[in-house]
Amino acid sequence: MKKFFTLIAVALFATNVNAQSLPENVYPYKTITWGDITWKNGNNKKDKDNKDMFFLMGTGNGYENVYCEYFVSEDTGNEVSRPYYTYVDYENGDTGIPSYGLYYKFTPSASGVLKVNVWVNKGSRKTFVVDAATGAALVPWTDYTFDGYVNGQNTNTDQPKIDETTGEQAIDNDGNPVWVQAPKYFTAEEMQARSTNASKYVIDAGNQAVWGWLNIKVEAGKSYVVYQQTSQIGFGGFQLNDGEIYFASPAKDKVAAEFAAVVDADGKATNVTDKGSVVTFTAAGVEVEAVGSSVPTDITPELDPAGISSIDADKAALNEKSFNLAGQQVNNNFRGIVIKNGKKFIK
Repeated sequence: MKKFFTLIAVALFATNVNAQSLPENVYPYKTITWGDITWKNGNNKKDKDNKDMFFLMGTGNGYENVYCEYFVSEDTGNEVSRPYYTYVDYENGDTGIPSYGLYYKFTPSASGVLKVNVWVNKGSRKTFVVDAATGAALVPWTDYTFDGYVNGQNTNTDQPKIDETTGEQAIDNDGNPVWVQAPKYFTAEEMQARSTNASKYVIDAGNQAVWGWLNIKVEAGKSYVVYQQTSQIGFGGFQLNDGEIYFASPAKDKVAAEFAAVVDADGKATNVTDKGSVVTFTAAGVEVEAVGSSVPTDITPELDPAGISSIDADKAALNEKSFNLAGQQVNNNFRGIVIKNGKKFIK
């Protein structure tokens, strides 16, 4: 399932705004074709009691903007067109919210604490909670905390591990009884201590996945965005104060009705726009907007006249030149193997 959009008017506007600030050979896009966008249960984890925790996995990252990088390859003479991304990095002073998924926005109906259950693909990547009205990131461990689990950090349960051969409790090489392992639960204070040697926006200093709860101090009617820079973030659900718990994935291989309504049998989104797949609903006293997007499979630039002339001229000049196998330019009298327009010829 591929989604195709032509956004000439938007791209022309973006050209006027961004032409002076974009890097060389980077342009606003004229058309874009998104890859498949999915909403499905894609990562099941365990809690400290060895019980299942299910997470809805949207596709992609959260992009500030998507542009088109367009140039002529010096090696082949072929035109190259590929996506160019920018990300919102609040630690560098950026503000705003992503223009494209993947991110989640919550608007609570009451003030208090909003607990958002998340699975973070890379704990060492920056995870942000943002005031949507101001576009400014909240302060970690002050405006919100995180408690939960870290991949690979386990502890014993009171459940014996059974040896499949004997049917009795397994023992290790030293003869000690072996117990079923479950993830170790870390309090907010312990998680803060684990992250002290990294960026203040990093949940855990290691490169392991983490899962648990963002505990966000919220005001009624204000919107908050949860967003991870350059990586994927899973969504397990939320709870406002001590109210009803909303589960994004209520069971294994299941997704909540709001997400199931916009996907086909394979979990691929059917409501894709130029922003991504947008799912909006209200549940448990919270308005939610979830945006998922994928990697563009094809993208074309909105080139300005100067850019077109420059690229065409460069391409024409390149195509007229011949080179030997050492990469040295040769004239028409050269005999042997030559490279012209990215192809080899024998003269």
